[in-house]
Amino acid sequence: MGFLDKLFGRKGSDASPVDAPPAVEVECPHGAVTPRWDSGADMGKTDLVSAYVCEACGARFSREEGETLGASAADRLRIREDERREGMQR
Repeated sequence: MGFLDKLFGRKGSDASPVDAPPAVEVECPHGAVTPRWDSGADMGKTDLVSAYVCEACGARFSREEGETLGASAADRLRIREDERREGMQR
């Protein structure tokens, strides 16, 4: 087996691939929810919103859930930022 085969991990190589650290899952704060309407004629009418979609993760929410998420987004993001800063200070 040649040096280049070992270097590039070609078949027959005794070298094992380096294990990547596990990815950390972060819960989406749903800070960017946008309204969706069933009809183009309904666009802009808040009482006719059919659903809300999170632009970050693609999750769909009912009109009531979306309105609640939109109203409290700034508070949720502020809390997450405070938690992040605490974690960095440890």
